Amino acid sequence: MSRNGKFSKETKIKACEDYQVGNENFNSISKTLGVRVNTVREWYFAFAHHGSSAFDTSDRNKSYTNLFKTGLVEMYLSGECSMFEIGGKYNLSLSMVRRWIKKYNEGIALKDYDPKGEVYTMKSRKTTHEERLEIVKWVIENNFNYKDAAEKYGVKYAAIYQWVRKYRNGKESSLEYKKRGPKGNRKIDESELDDIGKLKMELERERILRKQAEFRLELLKKKEEFEKKLHSRK
Repeated sequence: MSRNGKFSKETKIKACEDYQVGNENFNSISKTLGVRVNTVREWYFAFAHHGSSAFDTSDRNKSYTNLFKTGLVEMYLSGECSMFEIGGKYNLSLSMVRRWIKKYNEGIALKDYDPKGEVYTMKSRKTTHEERLEIVKWVIENNFNYKDAAEKYGVKYAAIYQWVRKYRNGKESSLEYKKRGPKGNRKIDESELDDIGKLKMELERERILRKQAEFRLELLKKKEEFEKKLHSRK
């Protein structure tokens, strides 16, 4: 909140105070000011931690250490804080926090800081289909901890991230190793499988769909918990 914006400091303070005393809610304030709801919510979390100084302006951008950035991202991924809570506590814009999280999740080391450099720079090694499945399952069962998985199995963070994403999209077959060059006919013809083989494939499909449903349910629960926290602060 250190830069000049479309709205004055006084306008932002009034919006936060109106919300705080219960005169307005985030939706009504956003409609009155013609601004996004998340922007108003962002103002309020900063105001709740820093008061009116949250909206002080500056001609200079603040500098943050890369250790600081990584620490905040891991606080978010662990479920300790939401993006709004992090932004409010440390007076950071939501877009900045979101950008750091995006880079981290894509396996991009935050600039000038590499707590586990080998995770990002290690050479790729060939893995079997079974290994990739084992790694993906470990990540899912361990709260999507990509960094620990990369260190545990000696595989690049970015590769594991891609495998998990494909698996969650129901594309387990995409985890199979494919040689570069002219494509061969590697697709399994289910008509050639015996009854046991077909049953195994069907059970695996159902298991993947069940995992996806569990993941979506987990996201909904976290969303509900966050909304309850917001209402309790009114």
